[in-house]
Amino acid sequence: MIARRVLGGAAGAAALVAATLATASSADAACASRYYIGEARGLFYTTTGIAARSDWRGQVRSTEGYGFGFWSRARNRSTRCYRPEGGGQWYCRARARPCDG
Repeated sequence: MIARRVLGGAAGAAALVAATLATASSADAACASRYYIGEARGLFYTTTGIAARSDWRGQVRSTEGYGFGFWSRARNRSTRCYRPEGGGQWYCRARARPCDG
């Protein structure tokens, strides 16, 4: 039983070290020097946010290249949406600094 705990602790420590090394390599990713902004209008909050990020992706890929166009790799990501008080369409704006990995 003691051996099982020691082996379990060693496996956990190895997993922690592997996760730390994987995170360290992504911290070295090359990022663009500027922020890009994508915008969209629509009837539904969720789909309008997705459309704004899609607009961001298209702008980044046409300027920086395909590898930079992944929202999940970007730094300082934010998607802000609002709708006028009287109702109407949602307006969303996605802003981030793209990175290649």
